[in-house]
Amino acid sequence: MRLMVLMALSAVFLSFATLTEAAQPRIVSADGSITETVYALEAQGSLVGVDTTSNYPAQVQSLPKVGYLRALPFEGVLSLRPDMLLTTVEAAPDRTLERLSQAGVDVIKLPVARSPADTMARIREVGRILGKQAQANAIIDDIRTRVERIPLASEGNSVRVLFLMAAGNHGVMIAGKDTAADALLKALGASNAMAEVTGYKPANREALLASQPDAIVVAESRPGQFDITQWPQLAALDAWKQGRHYVGDSMLLLGFGPRLPQAMEEVASMLGQVGPVASNDH
Repeated sequence: MRLMVLMALSAVFLSFATLTEAAQPRIVSADGSITETVYALEAQGSLVGVDTTSNYPAQVQSLPKVGYLRALPFEGVLSLRPDMLLTTVEAAPDRTLERLSQAGVDVIKLPVARSPADTMARIREVGRILGKQAQANAIIDDIRTRVERIPLASEGNSVRVLFLMAAGNHGVMIAGKDTAADALLKALGASNAMAEVTGYKPANREALLASQPDAIVVAESRPGQFDITQWPQLAALDAWKQGRHYVGDSMLLLGFGPRLPQAMEEVASMLGQVGPVASNDH
């Protein structure tokens, strides 16, 4: 009798586990910062595929890649049988998104984040969507605490920063206004040395020499992609010669995801060597 009861209980637990697993949504994440958020929320068990901008954390490399965020293929995404496509408003083409929605995929387009407040709001929303509100709140509390401790340039002493993007086949680009790079500088209280430029523009010798920045930041699409020996005009700038430069991962610097405090801390540490800073007290 006791054995039968134990067997019955085991069957119930097994059935419950099967139902729980079946209830877990199949998610394709198409945006590197969104993918990072899913992992930070410990919801990666739902991921069945990601886009090519999703390279962090390292575990994501084992997942199928469905293509580039701005050129998502209908068949490539649908072949993974997702219940949900979790992406941002930058996702394209619209026709693919429409067809996926018509095929029964829940297409969720989140806002682009361009400030610490945006980042925290987006993490909160992803946490709500995935039923990970407690984890989202813990991440948000950590971000808020760390960002508030980062020193910002004091008023009237804003550091002029030349921000470059080493963009693979596109070469090296200058980051102007209306970019994630410009948004990061604003979050740090720094000024963009190329604020007269809009968007990302190819770097050229004249523009680099004329910028005369106090500091230089380079975002690489891939580690080791930027080679200063190929840019003697940049190496000739005082900021580079005096070591006031930072080269880092583009998704870390520009993604405005869960690692935003790390990006801000590392760049702020370099900027702190340039001029006076004031504590970001609230």
